[in-house]
Amino acid sequence: MDVELFVGLINNAALLMALVIVYEFTSVIRFRNQKTVPYINGILIGLIGLAIMMVPFQLTSGIIFDTRSILISVTALTFGPIPAIVASIILSAFRIFLGGAGVWMGVAVLIESTVLGILWRRYLLNRKFKHRWLNIYIFGIVVHLVMLACTALIPWPQSMEVLQAISLPVMLIYPAGTVLLSILLLQQKERKEALLQIAESEAKYTSIYHNNYACMLLLDPENGMIVDANQAAAKFYGWSVDELKSMRIDQINVLSTEAVKRNMENATSFRENHFFFQHVIASGEALDVEVYSGPIMIKGKQLIYSIIHDISERAAATKALQESEARFRLLIESAPEAIFIQTGGEFKFLNHFAVSLFGADSVDELLGTPVMNRFHPDYHDIIRKRIIQLNEGKESVPSNEEIFVKLDGTPVDVDVTAVPLHYKNLDGALVFARDITERKKLENEKNEVEAQLRQQQKLEAIGTLAGGVAHEINNPINGIMNYAQLILDIDERKDGEAAKYAGEIIHETERVAVIVRNLLQFSRQEKQSHSYANIYDIINQTISLIKTVVKRDQITLVLDLEEELPDIKCRSQQIQQVLMNLMTNARDALNEKYPNYHEDKVIQLKCIQFTEEDRRWIRITVEDHGNGISKEIRDKIFEPFFSTKPKDIGTGLGLSISFGIVKDHHGTIEIDSKEGYYTKFLLVLPVDNGWSL
Repeated sequence: MDVELFVGLINNAALLMALVIVYEFTSVIRFRNQKTVPYINGILIGLIGLAIMMVPFQLTSGIIFDTRSILISVTALTFGPIPAIVASIILSAFRIFLGGAGVWMGVAVLIESTVLGILWRRYLLNRKFKHRWLNIYIFGIVVHLVMLACTALIPWPQSMEVLQAISLPVMLIYPAGTVLLSILLLQQKERKEALLQIAESEAKYTSIYHNNYACMLLLDPENGMIVDANQAAAKFYGWSVDELKSMRIDQINVLSTEAVKRNMENATSFRENHFFFQHVIASGEALDVEVYSGPIMIKGKQLIYSIIHDISERAAATKALQESEARFRLLIESAPEAIFIQTGGEFKFLNHFAVSLFGADSVDELLGTPVMNRFHPDYHDIIRKRIIQLNEGKESVPSNEEIFVKLDGTPVDVDVTAVPLHYKNLDGALVFARDITERKKLENEKNEVEAQLRQQQKLEAIGTLAGGVAHEINNPINGIMNYAQLILDIDERKDGEAAKYAGEIIHETERVAVIVRNLLQFSRQEKQSHSYANIYDIINQTISLIKTVVKRDQITLVLDLEEELPDIKCRSQQIQQVLMNLMTNARDALNEKYPNYHEDKVIQLKCIQFTEEDRRWIRITVEDHGNGISKEIRDKIFEPFFSTKPKDIGTGLGLSISFGIVKDHHGTIEIDSKEGYYTKFLLVLPVDNGWSL
């Protein structure tokens, strides 16, 4: 092995250190157009290569060796493709200019060094190797093995001599030189990039810190001193930056020194970084501030950064809003009526009165549930339209009487008013509901009393009229009846025309007499004695009078009498009259619906006793399955002279007289009917009506 060859190659490799100077030069000097930097690097590297080629080791005539392969491969690996290609072109041109037997070998070495360096940089350099130097060493071996292969471009006998002379020193020195130069350049590159990033970060930090509109302070957590402050902080606090840097944070924060220190410890340890304080400014005024703090390392010392926002106006507005909400909540919660908020057709807020009105134990049972569930089904269509009117049309809803439904299904009469409301970013309505159940009850009771008074006034007026008319009619009727009887007595032919007409006259006058007696009974001018009477006797006597007529009409009569019914204090003939009237009406209803026999052509008479409020009562029910009574006329059937029957059949006095008799006995007569199906009259009488015997 030729020692001179080793020494020449090592001396030649020393020129490669100039490559470090090139990198330093281009990284320090700032060029206006950064796109030209790779080309400038390529030219400078090409000049270094020319210097290397001027002091080569010459093996034989025309065959020279130097460290161009290291220069170009490392350039491609570290600087990138453009500098490597530019330098390679310069050196290839110079090698061709030198000429000699190894000219094409020299050009080939430059080309393969460039290509392998570019490919290795792109595909293999950044691969994860445990040792980066090993990756580069393998690269150096590959490049110089290919370089040795390029000796094939020299004539055969000479190429073998070259290989024998340079193979060992090249493979010993060149890969190692490649590693050393590449590592040096890469580390230099990484250091420069890190310094550049640091410089950029510091520039950004300085710009953000000093030019920020938000107040910013740097604090020393050990003693609480203000290390630095930006201009925004000086403007906010009213002290200059230098004045602030001479102060401690506890001179600004209204908290105690111990509390301030504790908060700085929390910020340093990341336990807490968001605070609300009051800070004192130069004028002595304490303002509400919002502070974000955290640790920051500057020049090897841990500090605390604080970003301060003035929220005094926001705090005042928040306080006013909270006070307003508190007043609103107090007003709503203490209001003597139900108030709730709906959005999207669901309950979003209810006061205590509303919770109670809906029969809930807590507000959670109603929140989020559909409002529609708490309205009576009869109002659902109306409520849907009103929700659209409120939520979408933003129109108020005037007062309306409606019916709520409690959770247990109980209906509640309410008076409802609603206004549109925007609640928690949703359109909805504020609804006021007043429980009017008691008022409706009183109104119904008042209407019932007024109706009873009107009924009584009608009965009294007609009674007065009927009494006078009855007395005026009685005498003429008796005269007519007597004259008809005389005609019968005089006429010897009992089957003649005169006798026939006289009989009809007597029949009709007797009918008129019955009407007169009813009128007198209605006018209460016929007073009957009263005593305890057996209810079985009253019912049986009535049945005996109507039994024949009912049987003839093919009507089945069903009796259901409770055993051991007590005697009742009454005028028995009047009670019998009431029962007769009710059963006659049932008979007429059945004949109207069923002209002939039918299995449902039945009159049911039921009698039971019961106790209510420590008082004994008798209830007699007369039921038929006729056509029933419509709602339109149900309230009129007890009015005098009101009848649905033809004028030649009914007088319209039966039920009105019965009503008067029952009322006089301190009882009630009620009706339960479904049109087209049935009618029930319920006669309720006290066992002892309070009359004195």
